[in-house]
Amino acid sequence: MTPDLHAAVEGRRLSLFDGDCLRLMLPLDEGGRHRIVVADSTTAQHVVEALERCPGIGVLPGSGGLLGAMTVAENFALALRYGADPDDPRDWERELETALRLCGLTAERIATLGREQPMNLERTERWTIGFARCLLRPPELLVIDRLFAGLARRQANALIAVEAIYHRRHPFRPVLFVDLDSHELPELPDCRTLTDLAEFAETPCHS
Repeated sequence: MTPDLHAAVEGRRLSLFDGDCLRLMLPLDEGGRHRIVVADSTTAQHVVEALERCPGIGVLPGSGGLLGAMTVAENFALALRYGADPDDPRDWERELETALRLCGLTAERIATLGREQPMNLERTERWTIGFARCLLRPPELLVIDRLFAGLARRQANALIAVEAIYHRRHPFRPVLFVDLDSHELPELPDCRTLTDLAEFAETPCHS
């Protein structure tokens, strides 16, 4: 059965419903890692679509969310200037370089990265670059969509280590991982809540 998912933000809380059934309630001002586990990609897409309709929610897909027809530099220019205050005194280029360094990229790689097209990058590097944008312009809730699908354990652990930077920079901004149910799914350190939606029909409603 296709879930009837919808989400709402009231005050400083996000709620995710399946029909009239409350599946998740998440505070938006306490930070931390949270996880939803789903059975298949279709359900994951329904969850993500329901969440991203809410104001202040940002979704980072496993591909990094970069536009393939633009260079990396053009992607960053679009993301950082869109909706920005023209009188904002911040040096975005310097802050971007700092964010990329925090994510583990070397100065040499950063110097050549701007000319690259996302389609020519390895998936883990594409995701890391997309993640760096979120460090600079953090949403109220960052939803990380199916990051680990298809990754080797070593790759997954490396990206978990990169994601830890977000919590140090933005300790009161929560991150919600939407993951496919799998015995190879890596553990998330310090994960505050786990919502198992792998079996909608058998999952009881929250009271």
